[in-house]
Amino acid sequence: MLGRREQQESFFDSEIFSRMVPEDHPLELIKRHVDFSFVEEECRGCYHPDLGRPSFPPEVLFRVLFLEVWANLSDIQVCRELRYNVLYRHFCGIGWDDAVPDDTTLVVFRRRLGEETFHRLFSRVVGQARDKGLLRGKWAIVDGTQVTAHAAAKTTVRLAREGRKKLLGVLSRHDARLAKELEAFGEPERDSDYADHGRLLAAELDKGRELISRLKDRTEPDLVALREFYRQVVDSEGPASFSDPDARWGFKRKGEPLLGYKVHVSTDETGMATAVKVTPGNEPELPQLASLLGDLDREGLRPLHLTADKGYDDAKTRQALLEAGIRPYIPSRYDLGRLKKMGLVYDPRRGTLTCPEGRKATGRTPHKGGGFIYYFSEHDCRDCPSRLCGLGASETRLRVYVNPGVFSHRARGLKRAMRIRKTIERLFGELKVWHRMARARYRGLSRVTIQVLLTLIVANAKKMAKRLQAQSSPSPA
Repeated sequence: MLGRREQQESFFDSEIFSRMVPEDHPLELIKRHVDFSFVEEECRGCYHPDLGRPSFPPEVLFRVLFLEVWANLSDIQVCRELRYNVLYRHFCGIGWDDAVPDDTTLVVFRRRLGEETFHRLFSRVVGQARDKGLLRGKWAIVDGTQVTAHAAAKTTVRLAREGRKKLLGVLSRHDARLAKELEAFGEPERDSDYADHGRLLAAELDKGRELISRLKDRTEPDLVALREFYRQVVDSEGPASFSDPDARWGFKRKGEPLLGYKVHVSTDETGMATAVKVTPGNEPELPQLASLLGDLDREGLRPLHLTADKGYDDAKTRQALLEAGIRPYIPSRYDLGRLKKMGLVYDPRRGTLTCPEGRKATGRTPHKGGGFIYYFSEHDCRDCPSRLCGLGASETRLRVYVNPGVFSHRARGLKRAMRIRKTIERLFGELKVWHRMARARYRGLSRVTIQVLLTLIVANAKKMAKRLQAQSSPSPA
């Protein structure tokens, strides 16, 4: 049953808090300027209206979770701090004689609310910032950042061996006799029996497929779920951890793989997060743009301009943004400077490419990535006196890739837009350095999403409190 917060502070609590809590502390500014009373309304559907003991008030528990992210504490640590930290008790609305929730209560509260409710809480904070005039909303700055999974990264050989043991362990709870018959599948192949790692891996995977085949007629739900997950592992369909089945391998940058998740965020030009989506680490950034813009539209925050990095470079996306009344400022992955360096001149109106000697390309063929491969005459290239374009000695003619879409969507003011884009980089730095978002606290996509939403709520609340305090403070004479 939903517990309600006592609004009236006792005289004793009032005396303690007024004497011991500094008025200019960031938590006090957040308490003063950011209203979290909407938490009870949003959480009402998570509790039975009549049955059960009264819970801790949802706003109190939400403030405890907020404090946990703000101070970079675990569930156990934040509950311990609340026993004696006057500032923390005052922020959470816990009187000196009131009981303090334990860590299990926080775990149950997070699970009870779930990802959908935390999305609504994030939306309410964004709406409050909008209503107080703290969002400019002319720009949407979009980017993604990696979050490392709370799981050990293992080789495929180790996963293949681990999966067989897990399958046999679950099977033993349902059919001990069959598990005993198949216990040989739990033993790893001997490394010394194989000439190289590739052959060892193939043997381990074949052994896993054989075990899956032996268990294909089993219908126990837990065994079926594990069997299907293990099949995805041995067939290289993405899963890379049994402890965190939603985590996937992605790349921070070329040559730097990372097991985890990707957080896709949109901010306005003030650095306030306005939309967010969390995906497995192998999901690209561009397909998430429509979802982020849809969230902005529902919040009444339709931007006039959008800036992003080269990961969002796509001619169709640029055209769709322009049709929606949003001017894109996205640098091209295609190196325009390369054409200039080769002395080539492209005429976007006529679609012609001219070499340094003034000769035009004789034809072009479509490229699978969009654009065209332009090629010049072998006769012209063979008799070229200068070869200023850099044609190699073994090449018979010049071939150059050109994407006309880059020229048709080049926006003025790109340099200024790239300076504005740094706003989201600063936000990611704050989230990772001060609020431990570089690594997931939990396992599973839903719980990692809750962590990200809470972290963004904290970052937004800090900005809101700081700006509202600056507006309310008298200007110096």
